Amino acid sequence: MVTVLVAALVLLAVGFRAARDTVEDAAADEEGSFFPNDRARPFHDGSWWNTPLPRRTPLHPHAEGILDYLRTAPESGQGCLVLAGAGDSPWGQPMYTVTRKDPRYDVRSTFAGDLPELDGLRIPVGARAAANSDGSMTVFDPRAGFVVMLTGAEYDPDTDTWSAAGASVTYLDSNGLHVETGRSDEPRNRGSHRGNNGAVAAVSWDEVREGAVRHVLKVAAGPEVSHDFVFPMVGSDGDYRGSDPSVPPQGLRLRIRTSVDLDSLDLPPEALVIARALQRYGFYIGDSGGTTALKLENTVAEGRGQLWRVPADALCGLPFTSRYWDVVDPGFDPTRDRRNRGRR
Repeated sequence: MVTVLVAALVLLAVGFRAARDTVEDAAADEEGSFFPNDRARPFHDGSWWNTPLPRRTPLHPHAEGILDYLRTAPESGQGCLVLAGAGDSPWGQPMYTVTRKDPRYDVRSTFAGDLPELDGLRIPVGARAAANSDGSMTVFDPRAGFVVMLTGAEYDPDTDTWSAAGASVTYLDSNGLHVETGRSDEPRNRGSHRGNNGAVAAVSWDEVREGAVRHVLKVAAGPEVSHDFVFPMVGSDGDYRGSDPSVPPQGLRLRIRTSVDLDSLDLPPEALVIARALQRYGFYIGDSGGTTALKLENTVAEGRGQLWRVPADALCGLPFTSRYWDVVDPGFDPTRDRRNRGRR
């Protein structure tokens, strides 16, 4: 009798696991955004990427000089944050969420590190990288549990193969930090992008459509940035090696001041959603570029046409001055600030 009861319990447990796995697989195979659903939000709620800045945040001692540099230095453009990928711009970033039906590719990469996730990486048929010199794209694989960012990505239709010049892998159920920060809880968070990850590399169309972007965002600086870097970066592609404190290091975080009444600025609806994220979470300098820009999801490269209606200069009513922007002290970590407990 006992044997029969144990066998029945085992069968019940197996059946429950099978049913649960079927539900999880089905959820992982759903098409659409990776972000709006709380279940699928990348990284821990308490991670650096997902932690909002408190109202009173310590500021950089050279904040005024840094803002002046971003506004007036060579390649500062209009002295404001541009939305790359708006209109006819090809500088957005394609973002794909794969399912079990998508084919696997052994992505050949010139990145020197060993990233086993590139062996058999699922990429949708018809997927393409951005048609610019970055050749960037993001691939979410919820079932495998990671996001991959590729740069210099190319598809060869003659051989049905993918290659990339750079690659980074970040696990979704982690704090999202690169292992070389010394503060990552996932040793497989590695790659060639100096601490950047694919989940925050661009603003997702579906995030904005849902009305909220709930994480810090990556921005490329137009004016030359420092060869130095601060957390969460583990390197910089900036060339400046001088001692001017106004030249920002990569990793530096900025945010729209909490005193700015965004609703009074008559921003386009899409720009308002983005601005609210920049006020609550801010952006960090993670790259160098021809102008200071925040990437939008490249829905054109994805084959969906241009879904964005926001103009590239929609945030230029917020120039880089201390009236509109705070430069956060690089020694301040909001994840360790008690004022943030319970604020997500």
